[in-house]
Amino acid sequence: MMTRTLILALSLTAVAMPAAAHAEDKSAAVRIDDLDLSRATDRDQLSARLKSAARGVCQTGLRGTAEASRRAVCVAAALAQAEPQAKHAVAQAQGGTQLALLMISATR
Repeated sequence: MMTRTLILALSLTAVAMPAAAHAEDKSAAVRIDDLDLSRATDRDQLSARLKSAARGVCQTGLRGTAEASRRAVCVAAALAQAEPQAKHAVAQAQGGTQLALLMISATR
């Protein structure tokens, strides 16, 4: 009986370890309903909000040179992923349609 329990415990540990090794997906909503994206100043505000959200979703609380490098790559990837959405929102605004928010996400 003890052997079965030990085998079961080791099996569960082996199954749980790969799950813990998987990266965590995190996302955040960026409000844009208060911006007029047909104006350059508001597009700059959108850019600032996206950068802030990207930093937020990429933040792990860890420190160090390797972590700073990883975070920079994460932020760049999150911004690249959000760029098509931002361009779409600007195009919609120039056509008279106001979108409410954009989503930005990252795999940490």
